[in-house]
Amino acid sequence: MDIFAKLAEKIIEEQETIIGPIALEQARKVTGLTINWQKREVSLEGNKTQILAKLVDQYKTLFGHASVEVCKEAVNQYRTQISSDLLPQVLR
Repeated sequence: MDIFAKLAEKIIEEQETIIGPIALEQARKVTGLTINWQKREVSLEGNKTQILAKLVDQYKTLFGHASVEVCKEAVNQYRTQISSDLLPQVLR
């Protein structure tokens, strides 16, 4: 699985543990993000850095800065697998 897809999946999973099914509803609104949650398959089409930023922003719009912190924690374990300049500024 692509590292960006893995990051998006982890972000959605972490948000889902906190806000429930709303997390998936919000993720599906992000252009360029395709989700088959039953199979836990996530793919990104386009500028992957921007798509991740949009995903985080989608949660931030509804739930504020706390949701950004949840996103940062979700991707923390993968920081060594991706160059920091490829991460959206909001996740650094």
